[in-house]
Amino acid sequence: MFILFHLVSGLVVGYLLADRLRNMTLILPCVFGALLPDLVDKPLGLLILSESVGSGRIFLHTLLFLLVLLITGWALLSRYRAPALFAVAIGVASHQVLDLMWEMPKTWFYPFLGQFEPISQEGWFLHELLLELRNPVEWVSALILGVVLLPLISSRVAGWMNSTLQPILRPATLLAVPLLAAAGLFILFYGVTNHYTPLTGWSAGYNIVGGFTILLAGYAAYRFYRTIPDGETSIGLK
Repeated sequence: MFILFHLVSGLVVGYLLADRLRNMTLILPCVFGALLPDLVDKPLGLLILSESVGSGRIFLHTLLFLLVLLITGWALLSRYRAPALFAVAIGVASHQVLDLMWEMPKTWFYPFLGQFEPISQEGWFLHELLLELRNPVEWVSALILGVVLLPLISSRVAGWMNSTLQPILRPATLLAVPLLAAAGLFILFYGVTNHYTPLTGWSAGYNIVGGFTILLAGYAAYRFYRTIPDGETSIGLK
């Protein structure tokens, strides 16, 4: 998956977790976790350890790292009511799912199946950049981030945006729910039926997890819609 889609998924999963635990401050840790594996592994594996490792999916893409993070985060949440690390772990989990890490078993189960699986490094930066720029989902993700998700989440967290956005939040969010649901089901269909669609440029597996993530975004929009008051009431942090 690409960086903006990872960012969108982190926001969506982070919002659902924050809504569940009634703590909107968990959104940013979850977003951080959704980006963390690439922020660490790509420069480490492709630049610093390029000769010995030669892969952008290494330590933070492993199941072992995820389990340690989840268990530690859950322990801190249960014992000290400190949920931030658990939110980071949920973000990391979303990243590994979107990367289909089970298709790289040597990396995902490292160190139990041997060394990391290397990738072709020649021109990797330009190759990745062109894939980002050519993929329609990245442009849609940027649109969702800039026009939909960030303003909506900000309006839930910061009361200073309420007076401006509140009159249009209910209809805009209500419209987003069926649109996201339709887009998610469309992409999911292409994944399940193992057909290629130029709208995403993804393989079947990526279409499945990507479509499911977009469906989850629709559910998050519905959850957000239910928190928006019908009237002049402020919708600040609860």
